[in-house]
Amino acid sequence: MNPEDIMAYHARSFAPAARLLPRRGRLLIARLYVLCRTVDDIADKIGGAVGQGQLQKLHDDLTSQYPKGRLGIEAHNLFHGRPLGLAAFAELVSSAAADTGAVCIADGPTLDAYCMGVAGTVGIMVCAIFNIDEVHHAKAANLGKAMQLTNICRDVAEDARMGRRYLPFTHCPYDPRDIAAGVPEAVEAAEAAMAALLGEADELYISGRSALAALPLRLRLAVASAAAMYEGIGSELRRREYQPLEGRAIVPKERKAGLAVRAILGELIQKRKWENRSDHASA
Repeated sequence: MNPEDIMAYHARSFAPAARLLPRRGRLLIARLYVLCRTVDDIADKIGGAVGQGQLQKLHDDLTSQYPKGRLGIEAHNLFHGRPLGLAAFAELVSSAAADTGAVCIADGPTLDAYCMGVAGTVGIMVCAIFNIDEVHHAKAANLGKAMQLTNICRDVAEDARMGRRYLPFTHCPYDPRDIAAGVPEAVEAAEAAMAALLGEADELYISGRSALAALPLRLRLAVASAAAMYEGIGSELRRREYQPLEGRAIVPKERKAGLAVRAILGELIQKRKWENRSDHASA
């Protein structure tokens, strides 16, 4: 499968949004998606010492002037002349290597560092491959972190069954096995933690969207629609009052389409308002 086919098969939010990009932009995003997806699969599906070793080897390739492995070579090619993008990918790989076994996040700062490593870096990489000024990278990273917090809240039960608890201990002081087993106190704490984290995600979405105007129009629309679809997951979790053991929250295709269209129209309206203000100011 080529990168675009792989992204279309796996990425339920990113693939539809990427269709808004011109052909070259879609291919760049698809190549980036495949790199990140492969790293994620090594951490999750292989995991343990073997997965950690493979990711460490990839990290060594990324920091080498002459990479030898297929993934290392592809990353060097994708980020050629864009050292911030390559450094962000190396950080993602390093973060994934530390996430190959049981995980119990201790507190908010630890969770923020994790989200930055596995998702904030993706925002920076997108900026890098589209040559977006570095001044906007922090807000792009915030958007990535918002999406990761949404993922964490969506996957509480699935992670708990694998011995993982990304909800900080300071919010949810229970073993993941207690959550998976439905221990009432643990589930109640998990629900409260999910509510708190989705509140944090809301602020990060606002921060990330505030930099969208710096992007080329079609990239701006693609990112806005992807963010809106991810926010829809949080809305679905709130609608069902969190309940982590009720199964993965899924936004129906029709609602996703509506969220994407609304986000696109909102960005086009904002663009037009800005152009009108500029016209009046220069008159």
